[in-house]
Amino acid sequence: MTVVGARKRALDVECAEALEADAQTSGERCDDLVEASAYWHAAGEHEREERALRTAAEVDDDHNVLSGRAALATFLLTHGRREEGERALARLLHEGSECEWAYGEAAAGHERTGRPREALRWLNVGVSRFVPDLDDVLEVGDPGYDLLAERARLRRRTGLPPDAYDELHARSAERAHAVYAQIEEIRRRRDAVLYWPEEEFAEVQRRFPGWHPGVAHAEHRREVQRALVGGAQVVVAELDALLAFAAFRELPPEARRTRDEFAADAARRGRVVPGPPGRNERCWCGADRKYKRCCGAPGIT
Repeated sequence: MTVVGARKRALDVECAEALEADAQTSGERCDDLVEASAYWHAAGEHEREERALRTAAEVDDDHNVLSGRAALATFLLTHGRREEGERALARLLHEGSECEWAYGEAAAGHERTGRPREALRWLNVGVSRFVPDLDDVLEVGDPGYDLLAERARLRRRTGLPPDAYDELHARSAERAHAVYAQIEEIRRRRDAVLYWPEEEFAEVQRRFPGWHPGVAHAEHRREVQRALVGGAQVVVAELDALLAFAAFRELPPEARRTRDEFAADAARRGRVVPGPPGRNERCWCGADRKYKRCCGAPGIT
């Protein structure tokens, strides 16, 4: 093993162990263990991968982002234990799951073992469960969006003609491209800025001190007021919401671009401060004072 390979393996092991430790107290034990199993797999530690997945399957209460039962069954399918994996998937299919990811994971396992038609059957079941209305255009992140995308890809691969679900996916994908273009344009123009209320700002300074180095909250508020007067859209931000956005988009949470995209997405959805407010209206910053005596006071900027 090369030096780079050894370092990569050591990092994978470290991540897996950290996730297993977090699983004891995070309240998301199933999800953490499934994620840990992926790092064990990357490290070549397949016994520990299976151990993590068996525990994940045991604690899977069907209210998780990831499915321990589907992940374990897929592991069995792809590690030469097809009969055992198929039994586990048959039970899961019979019982059904409220976890959308379970259907995509089962489909992926079948596709990796050369059974695209069985994979498509899982995707069909998942889509019919999570996409009840063919008339609604879905946005990225909506229930069923990822299943629709995988189903459309697999149908193209197997030479099947487009059907109504594929047409819904095409409309939804077109909508997603338009949304991303709109977000990028807002981000590029820097038309949206984040305002952190005082408690949130303190948490930001504690966890990400490089975002506003040496800046007190009063100065942050003045900077945002200047931007608001200059025509920018102001988004009142919560750190947990930003971190969830970064995780969903698979973006580095500490990057400036992530904050810009978060602000632009909120602005696109209309989640902005209506302002500047009238002089006798309540101040946009949330303080229980009139705008003219708070951020709109003479000389505040």
